[in-house]
Amino acid sequence: MTSQDKSIHKLESELYGIITTFNKLYEKFQRGIVSNEFFQKTFSSLIYDFIDIKIILKLNKIDLVDIINGDYFIKEYSEMNSIIKELSQTDLTEKLITIHDEKRLKYSNLISPSLINLPGITSEITSYFITLMDAIKLDISVGDSFILGLFKNLKRELNKFPSFDYLNKKIDKLSIHLSQNIETFRENDLYREKLAIHLNNIFEEFQDVLDLQLEKK
Repeated sequence: MTSQDKSIHKLESELYGIITTFNKLYEKFQRGIVSNEFFQKTFSSLIYDFIDIKIILKLNKIDLVDIINGDYFIKEYSEMNSIIKELSQTDLTEKLITIHDEKRLKYSNLISPSLINLPGITSEITSYFITLMDAIKLDISVGDSFILGLFKNLKRELNKFPSFDYLNKKIDKLSIHLSQNIETFRENDLYREKLAIHLNNIFEEFQDVLDLQLEKK
């Protein structure tokens, strides 16, 4: 067995532990065995652990489907997926609609349906991504500090997920480049367009990590 095989086996065990724990937790919550407060805290903790594994898989170029195999494993995963969708879809959708009016929902089509399946702990990050892309593309900046402040807010939210450090570094690089070329940002449409494209690419990486769907091979 190679070192990569051992690594995959370990991740598979950790992921299976998260999934089975989550499903058992929800069952006990439904039966009134655990309190709502305990359920919410444990639910969030398990999601953080799940995201950590997704990031490790992504950085090692391993597909989730390579980890989740076997009918029973897939069944358990599908059950968790359905529960998360049921618990969080309404909350996140309403939050996004509240934050962005009709004109500024320009980037709403960038949000994949699977992203809606995750709980509200990631909704603020999504909102900041969309707000920042709107500000860049629509040129609604009201000063240097405004646009740079949006970058700072986005980085602050991502810092809540230590495993997203690699994305934060990419955002930091964009922010530094912008601060050094703020005049160009104000006057050059092409510069703003390229900045938005780079930011969107990072957003897509973020979405990819949060995607709960299994891609069939």
